[in-house]
Amino acid sequence: MLLDRKNMIDEIEEKYEVAKNLFENGIFKHSKKIFIELVLEDPFRWEFWFAIGSIYEKEKNYTQAIISLNMAKILDAKNAEIYFQLAGNYLSANNKKKAFNMLDIAKSLSKDKNLLDKIQILKTQNNL
Repeated sequence: MLLDRKNMIDEIEEKYEVAKNLFENGIFKHSKKIFIELVLEDPFRWEFWFAIGSIYEKEKNYTQAIISLNMAKILDAKNAEIYFQLAGNYLSANNKKKAFNMLDIAKSLSKDKNLLDKIQILKTQNNL
């Protein structure tokens, strides 16, 4: 039984690496298919939901991106990068109020200077 669980975890990690590599190389359709399979196998990994949201964003499907990123946010509520990504999608969906709120939360959570700079740039560019 323990061996089966370990094999399943190894298989999930292997699929995750394949999906990540596909995503990083711009092969979004196949990458999304694998990430959706991964979510069905292990729905409690924020990284899977975040990746699906990022793919929907690349496809300009902002509503689905927001839904997926909100799932990631539920699973990792203190991850500033998720809030930043949500802000970008809310801006693309013409919801400046939610974007502003997400950027404020991202700023309060982040200790990463690079992300803090990106937050400020996005606020300035969009008069937030």
